[in-house]
Amino acid sequence: MNLGQIKQRVRMLGRNYFGTDADRDPFGLDYIIKESANQIARNTDCLVGRRYLSLVAGQTIYASPDIYKIRATRFLDSNGDYVQPRMYNYGDQMLVALANKPSQAWAEAVGIRGMNEIAIYPTPLNDVTNGVMVEGYAIPGEYWVYDANGNPLTNTDATECPLPVVAHDCLVYGVLADRAMQMMDPNGMQIFKAQYMERLGQVESYAAMYMRRTV
Repeated sequence: MNLGQIKQRVRMLGRNYFGTDADRDPFGLDYIIKESANQIARNTDCLVGRRYLSLVAGQTIYASPDIYKIRATRFLDSNGDYVQPRMYNYGDQMLVALANKPSQAWAEAVGIRGMNEIAIYPTPLNDVTNGVMVEGYAIPGEYWVYDANGNPLTNTDATECPLPVVAHDCLVYGVLADRAMQMMDPNGMQIFKAQYMERLGQVESYAAMYMRRTV
């Protein structure tokens, strides 16, 4: 489903939550949809994403937005190709010697710091736009679609939901559960929360079945 279709289903199933004096925020529904999609992705590991970071001369530590479990990093080489360096857990002895080397144009290794940070060794010598490609388990985040260069595009009602198709119904009921809580409707919250949790379990099962679930 695209964003417009998700809104349509939410408004149809929760029609008493919209069009009243309490429904005055024109961006409220979009916000709840994005946050619910992020929650589903975090809870199930159902989405693998890719983000591009720009290298900054002299900067070692970089955070990857939207990716909460990094699984691969690649660096832009002089031929315009992305190549994968050695990857280590942060603090590995192999990184100690590299950390003391002078800055150079191309990374030799990457240290994974926590869940969404990387340390690049040796330190980059030059600024490089979109110099790093980071892949891993991700949330959809603020933007649901990117151009060929990895630049975000503004969401519209025609923007497709990046979650797997099996998660779309789960997203609809997750939004309705959050909306019921926002509108202080305990009965609606109980009904929609139960539907949401049932579908969340299905999404998690599919993620595990197709080896998308992490240990």
